Amino acid sequence: MLDDVDLTCEAGEIHALVGENGAGKSTLAAIAAGEIAADAGTIERSGRIGLVHQHFALIDRLRVWENVVLGHEPQRGGTIDRGAACAFVRELGERYGLEVDPEAVVETLPVGIRQRVELLRELARDPGILILDEPTAALSPSEVERLFGTIALLTQRGVGVLVITHKLDEVFAHARRVTVLRRGRVVEERPISATTREQVARAMIGGEIPAIPEREPTHGAIAVRVSGLAVPGAIENLSLQIAAGEILGIAGVEGNGQSALADALAGLTAYRGTIERPHSIGVIPQDRLLEAVIPNWSLLENVMLGRERATSAKASWRIDRAAARAQCAAIVERFDVRAASIDATLSTLSGGNQQKLVVGRALVDNPAFVIAYNPTRGIDIGATATVHTELLAARNRGAAILLISFELDELFALSDRILVMTRGALRGEFSERRFDREAIGRLMVSA
Repeated sequence: MLDDVDLTCEAGEIHALVGENGAGKSTLAAIAAGEIAADAGTIERSGRIGLVHQHFALIDRLRVWENVVLGHEPQRGGTIDRGAACAFVRELGERYGLEVDPEAVVETLPVGIRQRVELLRELARDPGILILDEPTAALSPSEVERLFGTIALLTQRGVGVLVITHKLDEVFAHARRVTVLRRGRVVEERPISATTREQVARAMIGGEIPAIPEREPTHGAIAVRVSGLAVPGAIENLSLQIAAGEILGIAGVEGNGQSALADALAGLTAYRGTIERPHSIGVIPQDRLLEAVIPNWSLLENVMLGRERATSAKASWRIDRAAARAQCAAIVERFDVRAASIDATLSTLSGGNQQKLVVGRALVDNPAFVIAYNPTRGIDIGATATVHTELLAARNRGAAILLISFELDELFALSDRILVMTRGALRGEFSERRFDREAIGRLMVSA
């Protein structure tokens, strides 16, 4: 997976590592942190290396404070000093702008908050080098700025920070140097001042970025109608409509009712109010590992997961395995899922390739309604263009699409309308010709 890779991260610098899905970025990070052994080569390090994983390495059933101080618990009278541990976590969170309730059970937290816990756990161990694997994938724009403020503080103290990311805007805003990996090899390493966003993007994918199609004019009837929706503890009296051939974007900071809205529309949680939607539905969930896939199953088995009754993969009352294999192979080719075969175990794929398989499964049957929750989280710019193309193609065919994303650029690129969701309520509506980044940002953080 890696071939003769040379990389340095100097004390006090932010070094960006970018590349396509499956290029070897996460493998390189795991080797540097000592989690897996390399076949050849040497690693020299100054101080402890902390690694914040792309896929969270937390113990979900423990509380936040238990995860953060695990192995370094404060003691009093021969037992763990719970009060001191909670105070430590609160102080650490306030110091770095990563506030979280120390008493919360991790499995009850949304993705963005769990990512804060990962960061706090590593910062608690005072690393000399910090590797962040896709650290902003689930953060709001304001949280991203706060995170890079935290990173700047760390570099001022001499900590070297290696940021693995697909977000080139963040690379050029914050990094001093950038290294590009493609298919396990370093193809470019330059100071940020000596390159451009376009040059780095071309180096990542080995060519030009695919253009996404234009929106075609659509005049569909209302396909999804939500009235007086209430989900205990998350949403109260929410109403919205989505027309056939429309992408409705939902902007908002993570944890403001988006998950409850998506779950209610998908039929996964109890609710009050009325929901009218097509029976044919495709769902791209926010957390693929918890909600979309079984990692130790094959690609083929995961593609069929939840689609056992799909007519395109059935022969009478049985699954048509030949048709299922053909569909899985078509998804792998169409979405450029890089795997040894469709019988390979899903866990052998990079996170981005897993996500592309999930997106392909949701769209392969041309559903009339699509729920897309952070559909491009953790995937590279080429794959993002592919996903955006497929979502726009579904819209142009007449599908109603609910797009929940924490990336304003993604919402602006795809949405016909944007609603801002704050504390379980809709605070504002913007049409395509009136998208206002500052106004939307203010509503996102409003009380």
